Amino acid sequence: MSAVLPFGVSVKVLLALGCFLTLGSPLALSQERLIEGRVVDAEGEPVTNASVATFWRANGSSNKSDGTSFDLSDKMQLQEFWGRLGQMESDHSTKTNGDGSFTIALKERDRALFAIDADRKLGCIVSLASAEEVKDAVVLKLIPLVTVKGQFRSSAKSKPIGWAHAYVELPLDEKNPLANNRLISCGSFEGRFEVRLPPGEYRLDAYAVSDVATDVIDLRVNPTPSFTVRATDVDLDIGLLELTLAPPGRQELETEAKQEGRWADYTKHYGEPAPDWNAIGSRGIDHQKNIAGLRGKWVLLDFWGLSCAPCLGRGIPKMMEFYDKNARSKPRFEIVGVCIDFTGEINDIAKLEKELSNIENNVWKGKKIPFPIVLDNTFKTWERYGIPGLGTVVLIDPNGNIVEGDESTLQAVLDMAEPSDEPKSR
Repeated sequence: MSAVLPFGVSVKVLLALGCFLTLGSPLALSQERLIEGRVVDAEGEPVTNASVATFWRANGSSNKSDGTSFDLSDKMQLQEFWGRLGQMESDHSTKTNGDGSFTIALKERDRALFAIDADRKLGCIVSLASAEEVKDAVVLKLIPLVTVKGQFRSSAKSKPIGWAHAYVELPLDEKNPLANNRLISCGSFEGRFEVRLPPGEYRLDAYAVSDVATDVIDLRVNPTPSFTVRATDVDLDIGLLELTLAPPGRQELETEAKQEGRWADYTKHYGEPAPDWNAIGSRGIDHQKNIAGLRGKWVLLDFWGLSCAPCLGRGIPKMMEFYDKNARSKPRFEIVGVCIDFTGEINDIAKLEKELSNIENNVWKGKKIPFPIVLDNTFKTWERYGIPGLGTVVLIDPNGNIVEGDESTLQAVLDMAEPSDEPKSR
């Protein structure tokens, strides 16, 4: 898995929470909305020029003090960029007006807002719900922030820490399982982190690269530790955290497959027989019969995984809708959901179904996947098809050959009803 961050200034905007004022039910994954609010101090007076954002960096601004961009190809500027630990900035914040008011656009997975005053001494985090649940302007009352810091150590003598990166995250919310819980990022060549937080409960996800030249994550904290910030804290040192060897990530697995000749890009094999999937279990299908067991039908393979929020929030529901809509054409086609977990943690279909139960209850409104699913807890099926990522769909014709197209192509085929399917005239 590539770390990406040491050599690029862009940090993906994710989300936040703190001060823990909840405003209704879980947000809808597909919904984008504008939120209006006010930032006030402890006495309720408006705070001007406070910054409100969903995600913060604890390494300062992406620009230098003179307003110019850092040249991250310059070693000294790179060191300076990541050396400003504890300096809270957001590249995607909105500022409050003279009356403390603000308007901010939230993306579909944004879970909360984090407001900090201009002096970076006071802050508040407010949890958000779907737009229809937020009837009034959101009010964020600022309270003193606490400096939280820690140090990392590698448990592998052959893998010293070259660059470390930490994400401060919100506690998992079972009723909002697809929300992005990341709040703050902090990178360091010194193997440590420092952030500023209001009182609350948090988690820490951290990883490191031993060789910054390769930019490959080979160390990770496991399991993810939790910590509490109390109102009585001034500074909080959560101590020494040990990083252990990380399993190979997607980039490393793909590179190895290509080097060893196992990688086959499906888009270069249209008209050729579809590869067999590798599966350790299934539901609704005999996975051991593989693609051959579906000969005579159009087949749509939908590649997904539990780590793919867009798959769970949009891709699979779209396939569910397609499957129900075309129920009368069922003898002519099949959808197979190929669940891939190359970490190997999901080692049987029962565990997969257990992990899916929360998604079914809180995202799919109690509905289960109606089409067959197969589980591969390796990288084998991924490399056999050479897919660019989860969320890819591959269409297979009744002869078992890969063809160009997706569900819209299949829909056009199904819409061309055979004569026997057409209603007889009376």
